[in-house]
Amino acid sequence: MNEPMKIAVTGMGTVTPYGVGLSTFWDNLIANRTAVGPVEDEHLRQWSPVGARVPNFTPSDFLPKKLIKNTDRFTQLALIAAAEALTNAGILQKDGVTLAPGIDPERIGTSLGSAFGGIQSLEEGSGKLATGASKRVGPRMISKCIPNSAAATIAMQYGFQGPSVTHVTACAASANSIGESTFWFWRDDVDFVLAGGVDSLWSPAFLSGLRDMGALATTGPEDETTWSRPFDENRNGMLMGEGSALFVLEPLEKAKKRGAHIHAVLAGYGASNDAYHDTAPHPEGTGAALAIKRALRSANLEASDIDYINAHATSTKAGDIAETKALRTIFGERLDTIPVSSIKGAIGHLLGASGAIESVASIKAIETGILPATLHCDVRDKQAPIDVVPNVSRKQNIRTALSNSFGFGGQNGVLIWQAQR
Repeated sequence: MNEPMKIAVTGMGTVTPYGVGLSTFWDNLIANRTAVGPVEDEHLRQWSPVGARVPNFTPSDFLPKKLIKNTDRFTQLALIAAAEALTNAGILQKDGVTLAPGIDPERIGTSLGSAFGGIQSLEEGSGKLATGASKRVGPRMISKCIPNSAAATIAMQYGFQGPSVTHVTACAASANSIGESTFWFWRDDVDFVLAGGVDSLWSPAFLSGLRDMGALATTGPEDETTWSRPFDENRNGMLMGEGSALFVLEPLEKAKKRGAHIHAVLAGYGASNDAYHDTAPHPEGTGAALAIKRALRSANLEASDIDYINAHATSTKAGDIAETKALRTIFGERLDTIPVSSIKGAIGHLLGASGAIESVASIKAIETGILPATLHCDVRDKQAPIDVVPNVSRKQNIRTALSNSFGFGGQNGVLIWQAQR
């Protein structure tokens, strides 16, 4: 196989259940703080008593009034993460809106992932009709709730005229959005791509559906902050989170030439489908293993080159075990010596944004030499990886990290991140 094109990450932006900003996310994560807690909204609490929402979120602190009125919460989260990522990459001028000299808006693409889109706006409009409160939902409802609205709004904000695609592949959406966007560089369609994911699915219908299928944790220890328990023997299901994580990607050589700060390199990407069940993973993890195998092949790497694995591990019994089996298929006995952690114990499951925020954690682990912990894994499931970095982050220098994202419908996306050589 030919030497793959190396893609640099030169900008990152996040909005998470810890709050707004990259440093807010990382500092809290490695301090082993949980963002999970009781759901304050009593209407939502009946379906999901515990979860992780962006705290004290006031869109007007970041966005103009008209833009807030015309967008759903999920688009607002993405806009804020985009602003940080673009600023971090140094391709915006000081006004935070205008592109820097020499940056061609026709050659900037947007590639976002979302599991559903603006479901809160959709439910609000549907509720008006169902209750008879109104016979109209308003001219903006469709543009607020349609899944591509976040990517489209970002492109309009900054005048990006490159390709714009939204991947709606459940919990693999942002991993797919990042990986698939790299082919635009191969075709020389773009100089930069803003890629990642966003989701805010705090709606009665969505939460009720997850609860009915048995995916949500509805019981747990007395301390509700510990209910998200990846790889723990007593785990009872996932907890809903929300947020956005976006990256600025560009070819490594071009990034070096413009003197950009390079956080890490996207070395490999693999995708597959379980072709097994609409919600359950293949019990042997065959589809997940195939995606990992493809990611390694695309990076020209061997399994022995991976230093750390950021697991998808959502705290569901079937999912965590299937992922472990996939890892065992690829890594064999060496899995016993590789640290494998899941940050969902700290921030819950960000659904379509999970692959992106977990990639941020993987990149920061490479940059800082600190591995994030798997919180609340007090009694490790015997089938889980041996080293899940339980409860406390630790110092460990790594060079190459693998990040897994697996979603409903059997969607699988795997990314490999490396330190710059």
